[in-house]
Amino acid sequence: MNATTTKERWFYFINNIFMLFLAVICILPLIHVVSISLSSSAAVLSNQVTFWPIGLNFNAFEKTLGDPRLLHSLWVSVQRVSLSLILGLLVNCLAAYVLSKEGGRNGIAGYKAFVAFFVIAMLFNGGMIPTYLVITKMGLYNTIWALVLPTVVNVFYLILIMNFFKALPKELEEAVFMDGANHWQAFSKLFLPLSLPVLATVSLFTVVHDWNEWLSGSIYMKADNLPLSSFLKTIIAVPMVDGNNAADMAQLNSRSISSAQILIGALPILLIYPVLQKFFTKGLVIGAVKE
Repeated sequence: MNATTTKERWFYFINNIFMLFLAVICILPLIHVVSISLSSSAAVLSNQVTFWPIGLNFNAFEKTLGDPRLLHSLWVSVQRVSLSLILGLLVNCLAAYVLSKEGGRNGIAGYKAFVAFFVIAMLFNGGMIPTYLVITKMGLYNTIWALVLPTVVNVFYLILIMNFFKALPKELEEAVFMDGANHWQAFSKLFLPLSLPVLATVSLFTVVHDWNEWLSGSIYMKADNLPLSSFLKTIIAVPMVDGNNAADMAQLNSRSISSAQILIGALPILLIYPVLQKFFTKGLVIGAVKE
Protein backbone atom coordinates (compact mmCIF):
# COMPACT_ATOMS: atom_id res chain seq x y z
CA MET A 1 0.00 0.00 0.00
CA ASN A 2 1.38 3.39 -1.00
CA ALA A 3 1.41 6.01 1.79
CA THR A 4 -0.20 9.30 0.70
CA THR A 5 0.43 11.48 3.75
CA THR A 6 3.36 12.20 6.02
CA LYS A 7 1.63 10.54 8.95
CA GLU A 8 1.06 7.37 6.95
CA ARG A 9 4.68 7.25 5.82
CA TRP A 10 5.88 7.65 9.40
CA PHE A 11 3.45 4.96 10.51
CA TYR A 12 4.72 2.43 7.96
CA PHE A 13 8.33 3.35 8.73
CA ILE A 14 7.88 2.81 12.48
CA ASN A 15 5.83 -0.32 11.86
CA ASN A 16 8.56 -1.80 9.64
CA ILE A 17 11.22 -1.01 12.25
CA PHE A 18 9.10 -2.65 14.95
CA MET A 19 8.48 -5.78 12.86
CA LEU A 20 12.19 -5.99 12.03
CA PHE A 21 12.95 -5.77 15.75
CA LEU A 22 10.53 -8.63 16.46
CA ALA A 23 12.07 -10.71 13.65
CA VAL A 24 15.56 -10.22 15.12
CA ILE A 25 14.31 -11.24 18.58
CA CYS A 26 12.80 -14.41 17.10
CA ILE A 27 15.83 -15.40 15.05
CA LEU A 28 18.56 -14.74 17.63
CA PRO A 29 17.72 -17.84 19.77
CA LEU A 30 17.89 -20.01 16.65
CA ILE A 31 21.28 -18.56 15.73
CA HIS A 32 22.47 -19.22 19.28
CA VAL A 33 21.34 -22.86 19.09
CA VAL A 34 23.12 -23.30 15.74
CA SER A 35 26.30 -21.77 17.16
CA ILE A 36 26.29 -24.08 20.19
CA SER A 37 25.72 -27.16 18.03
CA LEU A 38 28.74 -26.25 15.88
CA SER A 39 31.12 -25.20 18.68
CA SER A 40 33.71 -27.15 20.59
CA SER A 41 32.85 -28.73 23.92
CA ALA A 42 35.30 -26.51 25.83
CA ALA A 43 33.82 -23.32 24.38
CA VAL A 44 30.26 -24.42 25.20
CA LEU A 45 31.12 -25.46 28.76
CA SER A 46 32.88 -22.13 29.41
CA ASN A 47 29.87 -20.17 28.04
CA GLN A 48 31.96 -18.45 25.37
CA VAL A 49 29.47 -19.14 22.56
CA THR A 50 26.96 -16.41 21.70
CA PHE A 51 25.98 -15.99 18.03
CA TRP A 52 29.05 -17.37 16.29
CA PRO A 53 30.58 -20.89 16.52
CA ILE A 54 33.85 -21.20 18.42
CA GLY A 55 36.05 -24.15 17.54
CA LEU A 56 33.93 -25.14 14.54
CA ASN A 57 33.18 -28.87 14.37
CA PHE A 58 30.32 -31.22 13.48
CA ASN A 59 30.78 -33.76 16.26
CA ALA A 60 27.36 -33.06 17.78
CA PHE A 61 25.60 -33.66 14.45
CA GLU A 62 27.58 -36.84 13.85
CA LYS A 63 26.62 -38.11 17.29
CA THR A 64 22.98 -37.08 16.86
CA LEU A 65 22.49 -38.55 13.39
CA GLY A 66 24.14 -41.76 14.56
CA ASP A 67 21.64 -42.18 17.39
CA PRO A 68 19.06 -44.83 16.36
CA ARG A 69 16.58 -43.51 18.95
CA LEU A 70 16.41 -40.11 17.28
CA LEU A 71 16.12 -41.61 13.81
CA HIS A 72 13.27 -43.85 14.97
CA SER A 73 11.48 -40.93 16.64
CA LEU A 74 11.92 -38.92 13.45
CA TRP A 75 10.28 -41.72 11.47
CA VAL A 76 7.38 -41.87 13.97
CA SER A 77 6.83 -38.13 13.55
CA VAL A 78 6.91 -38.40 9.76
CA GLN A 79 4.26 -41.13 9.90
CA ARG A 80 2.16 -39.11 12.31
CA VAL A 81 2.25 -35.92 10.25
CA SER A 82 1.59 -37.75 6.97
CA LEU A 83 -1.39 -39.71 8.25
CA SER A 84 -2.85 -36.73 10.13
CA LEU A 85 -2.51 -34.54 7.06
CA ILE A 86 -4.12 -37.00 4.64
CA LEU A 87 -6.93 -38.18 6.91
CA GLY A 88 -7.55 -34.74 8.41
CA LEU A 89 -7.92 -33.02 5.04
CA LEU A 90 -10.15 -35.80 3.73
CA VAL A 91 -12.51 -35.94 6.73
CA ASN A 92 -12.71 -32.19 7.33
CA CYS A 93 -13.19 -31.37 3.64
CA LEU A 94 -15.99 -33.93 3.28
CA ALA A 95 -17.77 -32.65 6.39
CA ALA A 96 -17.25 -29.02 5.32
CA TYR A 97 -18.70 -29.73 1.87
CA VAL A 98 -21.89 -31.19 3.31
CA LEU A 99 -22.33 -28.48 5.94
CA SER A 100 -21.65 -25.69 3.42
CA LYS A 101 -24.87 -26.65 1.61
CA GLU A 102 -26.93 -25.30 4.52
CA GLY A 103 -29.70 -27.80 3.84
CA GLY A 104 -30.03 -26.93 0.13
CA ARG A 105 -29.38 -29.17 -2.92
CA ASN A 106 -29.08 -32.48 -1.10
CA GLY A 107 -27.57 -30.83 1.95
CA ILE A 108 -28.02 -32.39 5.35
CA ALA A 109 -31.22 -31.61 7.26
CA GLY A 110 -30.70 -29.81 10.54
CA TYR A 111 -27.17 -28.78 9.61
CA LYS A 112 -27.21 -26.03 12.24
CA ALA A 113 -27.56 -28.67 14.96
CA PHE A 114 -24.50 -30.48 13.58
CA VAL A 115 -22.48 -27.25 13.50
CA ALA A 116 -23.52 -26.52 17.09
CA PHE A 117 -22.52 -30.05 18.08
CA PHE A 118 -19.07 -29.62 16.58
CA VAL A 119 -18.57 -26.23 18.26
CA ILE A 120 -19.63 -27.59 21.66
CA ALA A 121 -17.27 -30.55 21.21
CA MET A 122 -14.46 -28.12 20.41
CA LEU A 123 -15.11 -26.03 23.53
CA PHE A 124 -15.77 -28.90 25.96
CA ASN A 125 -13.74 -32.06 25.35
CA GLY A 126 -13.78 -35.26 27.36
CA GLY A 127 -10.51 -34.60 29.16
CA MET A 128 -7.21 -36.43 29.42
CA ILE A 129 -8.25 -39.40 31.57
CA PRO A 130 -11.38 -40.40 29.56
CA THR A 131 -9.40 -40.03 26.33
CA TYR A 132 -6.61 -42.21 27.72
CA LEU A 133 -9.14 -44.88 28.74
CA VAL A 134 -10.71 -44.86 25.29
CA ILE A 135 -7.31 -45.15 23.60
CA THR A 136 -6.25 -48.09 25.78
CA LYS A 137 -9.61 -49.93 25.59
CA MET A 138 -9.54 -49.70 21.79
CA GLY A 139 -6.06 -51.24 21.70
CA LEU A 140 -4.45 -48.13 20.23
CA TYR A 141 -1.90 -47.59 23.01
CA ASN A 142 1.68 -47.38 21.70
CA THR A 143 0.49 -47.34 18.07
CA ILE A 144 0.69 -44.53 15.56
CA TRP A 145 -3.11 -44.34 15.52
CA ALA A 146 -3.14 -43.12 19.13
CA LEU A 147 -1.44 -39.95 17.85
CA VAL A 148 -3.54 -39.61 14.69
CA LEU A 149 -7.17 -40.56 15.26
CA PRO A 150 -8.03 -38.32 18.26
CA THR A 151 -7.24 -35.18 16.25
CA VAL A 152 -8.51 -36.16 12.79
CA VAL A 153 -11.65 -34.03 13.15
CA ASN A 154 -10.58 -30.48 13.97
CA VAL A 155 -13.56 -28.14 14.29
CA PHE A 156 -11.52 -25.00 13.66
CA TYR A 157 -10.23 -26.41 10.37
CA LEU A 158 -13.71 -27.67 9.48
CA ILE A 159 -15.29 -24.23 9.96
CA LEU A 160 -12.45 -22.57 8.06
CA ILE A 161 -12.93 -24.87 5.05
CA MET A 162 -16.75 -24.70 5.29
CA ASN A 163 -16.74 -20.89 5.11
CA PHE A 164 -14.33 -21.02 2.18
CA PHE A 165 -16.69 -23.37 0.34
CA LYS A 166 -19.59 -21.02 1.08
CA ALA A 167 -17.65 -18.10 -0.40
CA LEU A 168 -17.24 -19.84 -3.77
CA PRO A 169 -19.64 -18.58 -6.49
CA LYS A 170 -22.88 -20.55 -6.52
CA GLU A 171 -23.07 -20.18 -10.29
CA LEU A 172 -20.05 -22.46 -10.74
CA GLU A 173 -21.69 -25.21 -8.71
CA GLU A 174 -24.96 -24.87 -10.59
CA ALA A 175 -23.14 -25.07 -13.92
CA VAL A 176 -21.40 -28.27 -12.85
CA PHE A 177 -24.68 -29.92 -11.86
CA MET A 178 -26.33 -28.75 -15.10
CA ASP A 179 -23.57 -30.57 -17.00
CA GLY A 180 -24.58 -33.81 -15.27
CA ALA A 181 -21.99 -33.98 -12.50
CA ASN A 182 -22.78 -35.61 -9.16
CA HIS A 183 -21.65 -34.47 -5.73
CA TRP A 184 -18.43 -36.49 -5.80
CA GLN A 185 -17.46 -34.94 -9.12
CA ALA A 186 -18.40 -31.43 -7.96
CA PHE A 187 -16.39 -31.93 -4.78
CA SER A 188 -13.27 -33.36 -6.42
CA LYS A 189 -13.20 -31.36 -9.67
CA LEU A 190 -14.60 -28.01 -8.56
CA PHE A 191 -14.40 -27.39 -4.82
CA LEU A 192 -11.00 -28.92 -4.09
CA PRO A 193 -9.08 -27.30 -6.99
CA LEU A 194 -10.53 -23.89 -6.10
CA SER A 195 -9.73 -24.35 -2.42
CA LEU A 196 -5.95 -24.67 -2.61
CA PRO A 197 -5.33 -21.54 -0.47
CA VAL A 198 -7.41 -22.74 2.47
CA LEU A 199 -6.16 -26.32 2.09
CA ALA A 200 -2.57 -25.06 2.19
CA THR A 201 -3.40 -23.03 5.30
CA VAL A 202 -4.95 -26.03 7.05
CA SER A 203 -2.03 -28.21 5.95
CA LEU A 204 0.43 -25.75 7.46
CA PHE A 205 -1.50 -25.67 10.75
CA THR A 206 -1.66 -29.46 10.83
CA VAL A 207 2.01 -30.04 10.07
CA VAL A 208 3.24 -27.45 12.59
CA HIS A 209 0.92 -28.70 15.34
CA ASP A 210 1.54 -32.42 14.91
CA TRP A 211 5.29 -32.00 14.46
CA ASN A 212 5.69 -29.90 17.61
CA GLU A 213 3.05 -31.47 19.88
CA TRP A 214 4.76 -33.63 22.50
CA LEU A 215 2.22 -34.34 25.25
CA SER A 216 0.25 -37.01 23.38
CA GLY A 217 3.41 -38.92 22.58
CA SER A 218 4.46 -38.87 26.23
CA ILE A 219 1.05 -40.23 27.31
CA TYR A 220 0.16 -42.76 24.62
CA MET A 221 3.57 -44.06 23.49
CA LYS A 222 6.27 -46.05 25.23
CA ALA A 223 9.77 -44.67 25.71
CA ASP A 224 11.18 -46.60 22.74
CA ASN A 225 8.43 -45.42 20.36
CA LEU A 226 8.21 -41.68 21.00
CA PRO A 227 7.66 -39.08 18.26
CA LEU A 228 10.45 -36.59 17.74
CA SER A 229 9.03 -33.74 19.83
CA SER A 230 8.39 -36.05 22.81
CA PHE A 231 11.86 -37.57 22.44
CA LEU A 232 13.49 -34.12 22.36
CA LYS A 233 11.55 -33.07 25.44
CA THR A 234 12.76 -36.19 27.24
CA ILE A 235 16.44 -35.82 26.39
CA ILE A 236 16.42 -32.07 27.13
CA ALA A 237 14.82 -32.68 30.53
CA VAL A 238 17.30 -35.48 31.29
CA PRO A 239 20.38 -34.84 29.11
CA MET A 240 22.63 -37.81 28.46
CA VAL A 241 25.99 -38.12 26.74
CA ASP A 242 26.96 -41.66 25.98
CA GLY A 243 30.73 -41.21 26.08
CA ASN A 244 32.77 -44.37 26.43
CA ASN A 245 36.08 -42.69 27.11
CA ALA A 246 37.71 -39.39 27.98
CA ALA A 247 38.21 -38.46 24.31
CA ASP A 248 34.48 -38.69 23.64
CA MET A 249 33.65 -36.57 26.67
CA ALA A 250 36.19 -33.93 25.54
CA GLN A 251 34.53 -33.64 22.12
CA LEU A 252 30.88 -33.86 23.22
CA ASN A 253 28.64 -32.36 25.86
CA SER A 254 24.91 -32.45 26.50
CA ARG A 255 24.26 -28.82 25.46
CA SER A 256 25.83 -29.17 22.02
CA ILE A 257 24.08 -32.50 21.38
CA SER A 258 20.73 -31.12 22.57
CA SER A 259 21.18 -28.08 20.33
CA ALA A 260 21.92 -30.29 17.32
CA GLN A 261 18.83 -32.40 18.08
CA ILE A 262 16.65 -29.30 18.42
CA LEU A 263 17.93 -27.93 15.13
CA ILE A 264 17.27 -31.20 13.31
CA GLY A 265 13.77 -31.29 14.79
CA ALA A 266 12.98 -27.72 13.72
CA LEU A 267 14.51 -27.99 10.23
CA PRO A 268 11.47 -29.57 8.45
CA ILE A 269 9.17 -26.80 9.68
CA LEU A 270 11.68 -24.13 8.66
CA LEU A 271 11.77 -25.64 5.15
CA ILE A 272 8.04 -26.16 4.64
CA TYR A 273 6.84 -22.85 6.04
CA PRO A 274 8.16 -20.63 3.19
CA VAL A 275 6.62 -22.98 0.60
CA LEU A 276 3.10 -22.63 2.04
CA GLN A 277 3.43 -19.05 3.26
CA LYS A 278 2.12 -17.53 0.01
CA PHE A 279 -1.21 -19.34 0.52
CA PHE A 280 -1.43 -18.65 4.23
CA THR A 281 -2.90 -15.13 4.42
CA LYS A 282 -5.28 -15.58 1.50
CA GLY A 283 -6.65 -18.88 2.75
CA LEU A 284 -7.07 -17.67 6.33
CA VAL A 285 -8.83 -14.42 5.39
CA ILE A 286 -11.14 -15.85 2.73
CA GLY A 287 -12.02 -18.85 4.86
CA ALA A 288 -12.96 -16.60 7.76
CA VAL A 289 -15.42 -14.51 5.75
CA LYS A 290 -19.02 -15.58 5.37
CA GLU A 291 -21.42 -14.15 2.82
